[in-house]
Amino acid sequence: MKTNLHTIEHELDGIVVGSSVRSSCNDAKLEYPVLFNAGDHRYYDNNLYVAASQNLEDARERIKGYLSRNPSLTFSCVCLGAPPAFCVEARNCDIVWTDEDKSIVEVFNATQRAFQRLSAWERELDEIIECGGSLPDLVNASLAVFKNDLCITDPFSRVLAHRVYRSKRFAREQTDLIQEGAYLPKSMVLDGVEDERNGEDFTSLHPTFATMSAFRCTVLRSIVNISDDYALILSVHPNYQPVGEKDCSLALVLAKAMKRLVSTFGAAKGDDPRSRAHDVLRELVQGKSAPEADAVQCAVTLGWSRNAEEYLCLCVDFAPAMNLRDCRVMRPSAALCNQLEEQFDCLAFDLNGSIVAVVNLTRSQERENELLAAIKAFAQSRRLIVGSSAPYVGLDSIPDSYRQARAALHAGFAEEGAGLVRFGERALDIGLGFIVKEMGPERFSPRPLVEMARQSQDLYRILEAYLKANCNSNAASKQLNLQRNSFVYRLEKAKQLLGMDLDDPDARLLLLLSLKLVERYGLDNRA
Repeated sequence: MKTNLHTIEHELDGIVVGSSVRSSCNDAKLEYPVLFNAGDHRYYDNNLYVAASQNLEDARERIKGYLSRNPSLTFSCVCLGAPPAFCVEARNCDIVWTDEDKSIVEVFNATQRAFQRLSAWERELDEIIECGGSLPDLVNASLAVFKNDLCITDPFSRVLAHRVYRSKRFAREQTDLIQEGAYLPKSMVLDGVEDERNGEDFTSLHPTFATMSAFRCTVLRSIVNISDDYALILSVHPNYQPVGEKDCSLALVLAKAMKRLVSTFGAAKGDDPRSRAHDVLRELVQGKSAPEADAVQCAVTLGWSRNAEEYLCLCVDFAPAMNLRDCRVMRPSAALCNQLEEQFDCLAFDLNGSIVAVVNLTRSQERENELLAAIKAFAQSRRLIVGSSAPYVGLDSIPDSYRQARAALHAGFAEEGAGLVRFGERALDIGLGFIVKEMGPERFSPRPLVEMARQSQDLYRILEAYLKANCNSNAASKQLNLQRNSFVYRLEKAKQLLGMDLDDPDARLLLLLSLKLVERYGLDNRA
């Protein structure tokens, strides 16, 4: 694992009594240390060296020569006893020191344990990625390293993973305000963070310190750019201990692991990224909860934004009037999916005998009406029926959009040559169909209305005309070719039989729905 002396100094807490670390906390250079014996003065680029103060003094000229010849490199050292002045004064020498009575073996072992612990953590992160883990798994594995609250959000401040390092020393009730799957409270979003570096916009992978007004504390943030329009935000909130430069190397390791997890696919599994995107969308339309990492990977693979773009869902099936028996047994679904994807830049796949296609309306070069007109022409030329949902923002809307598209498709089966059925144009009929599935019109409609329909058809037609004319007696009487006085007289009789207040908007809505149900399905009909 690559780290720096900021982190090592913190890991050796209790041993170190002083430090002079000039290099950037974001510049992780140190590999697992090559530990030298007291008489060995070979130097390797950016390897940690452990030596007694006298050893450094004896090697003054050689060290100064090394530092002068390699101004872009940093000599890092753990010194036993106060270091020589030339080490502290050098701009490219990072040095921490311990009491001079410390055993060099004790310092060696402590340094080794620090690297071993951090390297073991990095290996654990690698295993999680290789085994197809999730963002919360990475956070769980990192809590013991940071000993602080860890939070991962998307650019829209929705919490993807959040874990709290619980301790008896310092309990923070505010932490409970952050809930996975929900959005950060307004006081905690990026706009609520006052950057200490004159308004830096957090676009670098390197961790940035900022003051969070909500907690009145310093927060460490790192932006993980997944694509041009999608990034994850890692935040380390101080709980058990303050965050500082010691955490930067660790944050870089975790940030890079996050990027690997959500940006790459398991080459060992032989997964094709686009095929995996099909699988994720198939899980979404079926209402299954796809892992967060898979959902991000799906969006990245397709170049889509999960939360900022509009999507249409289409359900496609062959027209029932087709007489080609072979096509019914062996439908050319795969070829049709390829044609849809090629012509409309969508993602199409077979699901339960029908074809489902997800179209990114925002990325489409055609407007909604133009696009749907092209889809209708495509369907009619191939004797297909297509049900289309209304456009909604975000991939999370896909499950409900699929239900809309499927309902529109079923409505299209009743219309010969429909080609394309848009949910918005059939929403009322589709909604009435859902009511009829649960109960017949005679059960849903007010009982007096049902009795009037059965026993007083004349009064029923008077009431129906009145309601459909927006309660305008003149318009309704003209429609039925009745004199207004005669119409009003019969309407009053209908109102008395009905026993409902027609000035109540809810009552009128119920009656209009009931009239529509009776008109469409008749009475005593549960079919």
